[in-house]
Amino acid sequence: MITTNSMRNRRAGAAVAVLSAAALALTACANSEEPVDNAAGTADPTTAASGNDGHTGHDHSHDGATGDPNATPASEIEGATVAEGTFKPLESAPAGVESVTGTAYLAQHDDGTTVTIEVEGLESDTAYMSHLHAQPCAKDDGGPHFMFDDKGPEEPPNEVHIAFTADAEGTATTTVSNDNPNTKGAKSIVLHLEDKDGTKFACADF
Repeated sequence: MITTNSMRNRRAGAAVAVLSAAALALTACANSEEPVDNAAGTADPTTAASGNDGHTGHDHSHDGATGDPNATPASEIEGATVAEGTFKPLESAPAGVESVTGTAYLAQHDDGTTVTIEVEGLESDTAYMSHLHAQPCAKDDGGPHFMFDDKGPEEPPNEVHIAFTADAEGTATTTVSNDNPNTKGAKSIVLHLEDKDGTKFACADF
């Protein structure tokens, strides 16, 4: 059979078209893969948000948050230096928390730091969160979380996170301890709702 130049050109063109189609298909498959989990230590763009606690990118994950209502209260630790503050609702707080009152105690002692909160006027049987903060209540509602190491992670044990749940009467008392006694930079303690933004609603200065 005689093969002309025009026939060769048509066959070459067809081959190129097939290869191009295959390349496009592979690209489409690559772009449609299931999303993978973020590598350790990287921010999750679907959850990282700028909340109202002064942390850009803080996703209000509370892994490591604790609270023991049966632990020795900060105000009763022998030999401790104890600071005391009174909880008051913040001006920026959402409706429904106007009756929140209580007391916070921050103790520095040989074994570290102990924080106790006693709160009433909460929603019954509801979970809440609290943190030590780096500014007084009047300054940006307590500003960002207090951190023992300001270049460290935004989680315990580098921060003090206090988880607690109000009882049927809307009251709660709990205590948390940390091995680090250096809380000189802790100016307040802030109560947060357990929502996606960690909404601040009450604060006590030390």
